[in-house]
Amino acid sequence: MESQDIFIEVDHGPTLIDNNILLSRYGLRLATEGVAVVHNLILGSTTVVGAGTDWEVDGRSQRRYTPYHIRHRTEVAGMMTILHGDNRFYNNIFVQYYPVDNNESKESPYYQVVGNHVWDEYPTYDEWIARFDMDVEKPDMDKLAVPHFDHLPIWANGNAYLMGAKAWKKETDKFVDADTEVTVELVEKDGFYELETNIYEILGDYSNGIITSDILGKAFEPEQRFEERDESDIIFNVDFYGNHRGVSTIPGPLAK
Repeated sequence: MESQDIFIEVDHGPTLIDNNILLSRYGLRLATEGVAVVHNLILGSTTVVGAGTDWEVDGRSQRRYTPYHIRHRTEVAGMMTILHGDNRFYNNIFVQYYPVDNNESKESPYYQVVGNHVWDEYPTYDEWIARFDMDVEKPDMDKLAVPHFDHLPIWANGNAYLMGAKAWKKETDKFVDADTEVTVELVEKDGFYELETNIYEILGDYSNGIITSDILGKAFEPEQRFEERDESDIIFNVDFYGNHRGVSTIPGPLAK
């Protein structure tokens, strides 16, 4: 297996990755769908985008079907292939901390360019739903076959992109600083680890709203909300250390 901070494979969600400090060259391997990435510091790339979910059988590529579950239970509700997408990225910090020293594609586990640009070919929700002719009484099924097999939407907002990390081209509210050098060092003091960084000085007064279950919505295939186990809302108003974020917040896992 290749090495990365978090690897999620052939899952339908809802899968939540929040308030993490991801310092490796390869950050997220997302051969999957239905993921929410919220308030993380990510120094590495997102890899195996749009790939890694099918089987090679008798020399042919075959769709790989995996189970999804009844909401908040373990019984299997059905089986489905992976269309890729249905991912949300809110209030993260992406840093091109490591130099790019190869020409691998984003489908590769060794892709090294950091940021949400790997989803540039994926639609927004409005672009995706418009293709299904929801208001047409007798839709053209041949026409609808294309979006039925195409990628699911992406959502992204309030993310910071530093040192050349690249934003999703459809993201409207973002912070970008490609020029300022970022320093990040994990330091051990008296048996505890601290993160020494200038990232929060670079961000200045940039802020975004508090993320909630209502903003994240439902994962596509299981039709389940991103919510607590008791079905109550998640409100992302505390940071990595449990500090309260207030009515608005800066990106990343630390509130200050």
